[in-house]
Amino acid sequence: PFFAPSTPRKLVKVSTPGGTSRLIKKESSKTKENKSTVAGATSNLVNAIIGAGIVGIPYAIKECGLVAGIILVVLCAILTEKSLRVLVDTAKHVDVPSYETLFESTYGSAGFYFISVNMLIMAYGGCLSYLTIIKDTLPILLGVERGDVGMERAILVVSTMAIILPISMQRDMADLAKTSKISVIFQCFMVLVVVIFSPVSETLEENGGLLAIASESVIETSTIFIGLGVLSFAFVCQHSAFIVAGSLEKPTKERWGMATSRALSLCLVLEAACGIAGYLAFLEKTQGDVLNNFLVLGGSITKAANLARGLLCTTMFFVYPVDSFVCRHVLVVLFFRGRRAHEGDDASVLNRRDRRIAMTLIIYFSSLIPALFVESVGSVLALTGTIAGSSLSYIGPGMIYLAVYGDEFLKKVEEVWGKFDGSTDTAPAETDVESSRLLTTRQPNETTTTTTESTATVQSFFKSVSWYLLLMPIWCEVAKMGKTKLKEFKEKEALKSPHINRLGKVARPSLQMVPANIPRVGSADGGLMPKFPTPKYGATAGGNKAIGAAILAQQRSASVRAASPAPADLDEPPTWYDFCVAIFFVVFGTIAMCAGMFSILTAK
Repeated sequence: PFFAPSTPRKLVKVSTPGGTSRLIKKESSKTKENKSTVAGATSNLVNAIIGAGIVGIPYAIKECGLVAGIILVVLCAILTEKSLRVLVDTAKHVDVPSYETLFESTYGSAGFYFISVNMLIMAYGGCLSYLTIIKDTLPILLGVERGDVGMERAILVVSTMAIILPISMQRDMADLAKTSKISVIFQCFMVLVVVIFSPVSETLEENGGLLAIASESVIETSTIFIGLGVLSFAFVCQHSAFIVAGSLEKPTKERWGMATSRALSLCLVLEAACGIAGYLAFLEKTQGDVLNNFLVLGGSITKAANLARGLLCTTMFFVYPVDSFVCRHVLVVLFFRGRRAHEGDDASVLNRRDRRIAMTLIIYFSSLIPALFVESVGSVLALTGTIAGSSLSYIGPGMIYLAVYGDEFLKKVEEVWGKFDGSTDTAPAETDVESSRLLTTRQPNETTTTTTESTATVQSFFKSVSWYLLLMPIWCEVAKMGKTKLKEFKEKEALKSPHINRLGKVARPSLQMVPANIPRVGSADGGLMPKFPTPKYGATAGGNKAIGAAILAQQRSASVRAASPAPADLDEPPTWYDFCVAIFFVVFGTIAMCAGMFSILTAK
């Protein structure tokens, strides 16, 4: 059935020891997902991050102020890199392969659908915006007069069907690595053109130099939130993070960290260079699309601007398929039945060509038709993108970390603030929440001086103030809900058959099930593993039973060694620093969402 995928199998002829042969069904090698190298995953991440938004970075710096803008660009890059690691590492800890199932593990089906819908909104908005940019840019580069709507539409249809559609028909994210590398090269050249041809030196001479400009543009308090709303979404790529991470060959923590750090470092350099050069060249005249500022200068600078615009338009052909893959992934998890589809194993579903073609065409035409007939859907896409981007990139990672590690967080909170609820076994049945947390209890025959009482009162006061000032009631409720939901999720998963996670597992396999009389030996990664007896073949005292036992022991030894994770994937207990970062994600995402909505609703 179309919506009920099954594992494709083929008949294979095998020979038996007796000389006979028979046919058995084996899983086809064509169903295995193609994998990419670290360089390929890095290119796909860069392609997912840098889209058309890079030309708006100079405007964002203008709204924030030069100094504050540069700081926020760096901060957003650091937060994005950290959130990508947090998401994948947390998914490995829970042993789930996708963003949706990660939220499902702690927030139930509501979390699953919430993340899925936000991913679809974010990715579909990207597809629509990329087609709109091609329609507005490519006809001009080809010499078509403005206002020739028919020719503009024809060029959009022909060019996208010839380039975008074939690329989007591919099955795996790893297949986009080559086109993503080409796109990254074009993006570098585009930024280089902006930096070289920006009239920065003339502007600096007219305004007294760099220090004078920086001193006058430290921070723009009245418009900084508008700039923050632009910058906070310039690095959004979390909706495609799990697809890219799953496409990575050997997706260990170390290799995923290499991909994220390289990708965000390159994005930071490109966006900072474009933003600083564009702002210093035009200062308060900087437009939302900095390439429009070049058009009024004339001469060779206008030609350079057209070259940069052509490079930007070309990258849109290679960026579109990345978001198309995300849309297709969401359709798989929402509309197809079966465990593999629910967990986001796209390769098992899309291995059938008819499914892949049908879903790709649905996404393509649903984004092409609005791009052809609607002049501007910018405000709608900006508003939905603001909400979806904040939820996926900042609020989501923070909330999921607090929920997954809810038990550890509650223990650390109890160490600092004491009992925060009366649900423990040692507490009385009717315990007041606030008094049990804030008030101190005197021990029998304890003599307390006035100084001690004053100190205790001051400590109690500061604990009470910090408890509410840091919004600890909210974080504790999130942690308690996550702790409960995660326990229920693991109980349900334990009833299912074992499966291979595309992201790999973090925790070491437990040795508790191995009999105690089997000695342990050092493994290649520095841990301990069971030492099973070495198989011996030939005439033995036990005959065939001994030979069978030896073969079984060898297979068990090999399976344990194969399941042993790399040292980089060892699960590490969370610290206060990790929880503070998670809370900062939620707060920053909320501020970014409000800032983005404010800038959209107040825009002229």
